[in-house]
Amino acid sequence: MRKLIVLILTLLLIGSPLAHVAAAGEPQPLFKIDMMIQVSPDGLAQFRIYATLKDPFYRAYFNKLAANNTTLAEEQFQSFVKSLIYDNLKDNFEKRFEAKGLNSTIYWPEGGPVKVLDNWSAVVAFAITNFLVSDGKVLSCPLSGPMEFVFRGHVFAYSWDKLTLILPKDYEVRNLAPAPEDFSNNVAVWTNGDFIPLMELYTPQYSYWKFLNATWREISLRYDPQEGYVQFNATFSGANATPLIINQIISSFKARMEVISIDARQENGSLVVIGVAKPEVSHSETSSEEVWNALVKLPMPFNKVLVKGGSYQVGPNNTIIITVVEKKPNYFTYLWIGLILVVVVGIAWLKKRRTASKEMEEPAEEGNESSIEESESLDGETSESGGE
Repeated sequence: MRKLIVLILTLLLIGSPLAHVAAAGEPQPLFKIDMMIQVSPDGLAQFRIYATLKDPFYRAYFNKLAANNTTLAEEQFQSFVKSLIYDNLKDNFEKRFEAKGLNSTIYWPEGGPVKVLDNWSAVVAFAITNFLVSDGKVLSCPLSGPMEFVFRGHVFAYSWDKLTLILPKDYEVRNLAPAPEDFSNNVAVWTNGDFIPLMELYTPQYSYWKFLNATWREISLRYDPQEGYVQFNATFSGANATPLIINQIISSFKARMEVISIDARQENGSLVVIGVAKPEVSHSETSSEEVWNALVKLPMPFNKVLVKGGSYQVGPNNTIIITVVEKKPNYFTYLWIGLILVVVVGIAWLKKRRTASKEMEEPAEEGNESSIEESESLDGETSESGGE
């Protein structure tokens, strides 16, 4: 701190052409600034500001100081950057958070927010909470607007040469103002400004319900009592599903159903979600049938429900009750059929046996008749020969 005071007193004694500039509303003339802000889904923003000293008077001063003591020159330059780049930004933010009635916390990396680089340049790094705040529908930045840069009692515009804003991936942007010069994949770029842009993003939950309200939703269900699982195939048609929305839908299925496996894919302009889940099952049976009732908790309402292999009823809170009935085998009927078959087989066997017995008797009778005829023939011959 003593060294910083010495530096400031020295600068005041030496003087600078900047001290006599009517600075109100003019861009800060000391640094070339390249600012990058990366925002996380939880609203935390990480700042990384590359600042290069461009004012010839101060560059000459630090060069002269470094010629005698490099370490002292770098320490004083670090304090110079912190006072003007970091502290001015911090003051701007604190005033705006206070005006919005919000609290915020700033985090430094180890070693402080300023790291000195070559050629009288430095990187200023810190993170700040509540950079984006939610009202349930929209995430917005409470710090948006032009910023001030105070130097030696004069108020300049906190001007920068380039600002890169990296928003959470796949979040739906509602508004960015002023319009960025380049915007793709939720990365926006502005040049030559002095502001934190107005930014509004839809919350993931709002984007999710917005997507559902814009789609036609169908689901096909099949319950297999033997395996105890429900196979489902859901189709969402009519709106584009971003990866964020796809993850939300998969999470919704998992939250409501005991999912065994699940997958999602884009197909012919529609989102198709297929999977297997374990339902809540009740089972009953009578002498003639078995009945399974499988309770399936759907994650959202569907315009059309198709159940294969059974009947169904729609219950409250997006529930479906699938009923599968299987008839039991009628063993009494099978017994009668068996007895009839036995009787038929028995009758056939008896009939076949009688036929065989009859066929055996007929040849025996024919043999007896032949013997009688032969006997009678012999008797006749004997009589004739006796008469002679």
